[in-house]
Amino acid sequence: MLLADKVVVVSGIGPGLGVKLAVEAARTGARAVVVAARTAAKLDDAESRIRALRSDCEVLKIPTDIVDRGQCRQLVSAALARFGRIDALINSAFCHGPFEPVSTCDLENWREVFETNIFGSMTLTQEVIPQMKLQGSGSILFINTQAIRRPFAGEGAYAASKGALKVLAAYLAGEVGPHGIRVNTLLPGWMWGEPVQGYVRQAAEQKGVSEEKIAAGIAANFALRRIVSDDEVARAAMMLISDYASAVSGATLDANGGDFLP
Repeated sequence: MLLADKVVVVSGIGPGLGVKLAVEAARTGARAVVVAARTAAKLDDAESRIRALRSDCEVLKIPTDIVDRGQCRQLVSAALARFGRIDALINSAFCHGPFEPVSTCDLENWREVFETNIFGSMTLTQEVIPQMKLQGSGSILFINTQAIRRPFAGEGAYAASKGALKVLAAYLAGEVGPHGIRVNTLLPGWMWGEPVQGYVRQAAEQKGVSEEKIAAGIAANFALRRIVSDDEVARAAMMLISDYASAVSGATLDANGGDFLP
C-alpha cells in the first residue's frame, strides 16, 4: 500500500480536510497515525473514524496547540517513544481570522493568524526535523490555499500568511534536502466537505436560490466543472508524502479541480 509501515503526523484535526488527511493516511496503509489538535473531541472523532476503517492502524492522540513549542516537543517525544520514528508530517493546522478588508483591518487579528499559520507550523516542523535527519529520510507537507493566487474578499491575513508559508517551504526544501527530507506544498481551493457545504447552505438562504445553483456557480470557474471533495484532496496529499513522490521536493501541487488564474 502507498504508505505501508509509515508513521504519519497530522496537525489541525478538524471537521474539514484535517480529519480526512488522518483517515486517508490509515486507508493507504500507514502503520500509525499521530493526530494533533487543540480540541480533544476532534481527536476522538479522528480515532473512531480510523478504527472503523482499520483496526490494525495505531492511533496516538496528542492535544496540541502548535504555537506552544513545549506542546510540539511533547507531541514529537510521545510519537518517538511509541513508534520510534516519524516518516511524514502534514501541517494542516491553521487560523483563518475574521473576514475584513486589508485597508481597515485590525492588525492584532493578523498577528494571531500569522502566529498559527507561520510560527506554529514552523515550530512543529522544527521539532520533527532532527528525528528525520537521524533517519536520513522524511516528508514534510504544508497545506496551503488557492487564496494566495485568487483574492477572496476579506481573506487578506489568511492569504498573506499562507503566501509566506509557501516561500518558507521552498527555502526549507533546499536546507533539509541533503538529509533525505522532502518538503512540498499542497494547494487546495474549494473543497466539498463540511465547511464549504455550510457556506453553500448559508449563501443559498441569503440569495433565495437553491444550494445546487450556488455550487454550480462556484464550479463553473474550474476546469473539472465540479467542486472536488476533501477526500480527493487528502488522497493527493498521500501521494506527495509517499515514496511514489521520492523525486519531488520544493514543489507545489494544485489539488483544486483546475481552479486556474484568470
